[in-house]
Amino acid sequence: MTKKKKCSNVLMFKCLPRSEREAFYYWGSNDKRGISLVLTLLIISSVLTGTILVADITIRHAQIIHGAEISEKAYFATETGIQKSAYQALKNYTDISTYSLSGTLDDGESTYTATVSVDTECPNPPTECSAGAISATNAWTISLSAGESFQLNIDINGTIYPASVQITRSGSTDTDIIVYECTTTTGTPRVCGETMSQEFSITFPYTFNITNYATKYYKLRINNAGSSSENYVLTPTGALPIGIEISSIGVYTGYERRLKTNLPKWQKFGI
Repeated sequence: MTKKKKCSNVLMFKCLPRSEREAFYYWGSNDKRGISLVLTLLIISSVLTGTILVADITIRHAQIIHGAEISEKAYFATETGIQKSAYQALKNYTDISTYSLSGTLDDGESTYTATVSVDTECPNPPTECSAGAISATNAWTISLSAGESFQLNIDINGTIYPASVQITRSGSTDTDIIVYECTTTTGTPRVCGETMSQEFSITFPYTFNITNYATKYYKLRINNAGSSSENYVLTPTGALPIGIEISSIGVYTGYERRLKTNLPKWQKFGI
């Protein structure tokens, strides 16, 4: 009769048959290998995810930089159209009724087109006039502090001016009105000739006659010579051009930028 071994709880594993002990070792080994495989896959997955994220950020950054470069080149082309048109209209007094501009920059890929039109819109509605063109029904109110001056140039070539502008004031502040006039040369550029005359007045209302604008340029100057502020109302017989508007389009490799700017032919002078 075989005598069975007595095993304590501590030595219970050693008392198991050999086949059972080997099965236990085998199961434990497989479990460790499974955990190692899972950890390895997690590490590889993290590395791949990080690589993809870095690559995506790099690509997006490159796209942003490339897009910014394209936008800047298109914008530069647009600005070129603005500057060249402004020079022709304001310095060379080019006839804006027939003027248009197109060209290509030195890179051979950036192109621009521009047009010039007259600006008759109220510059500061509703304070100085209502929104829309300055006209017989939409007078332009100019506010001048003591010692300030206002000047309007009537010298846009290729536009239509009203026959006259009536000037009134709201109070009785001492005021000087000076009108400069010159006969223009023919051809391009159309500029003032050698002779310029001026007219001086302190009487209100005053009618500023500009019927000969096709052959003459004018400058209207209003000086507040008093010690208090004054409002002056300019009422033309028709739409009054007070500046030019330039619209320009720049294109680079299919990317387009548009700009529109207003260049006034009037200004205020401080004390």
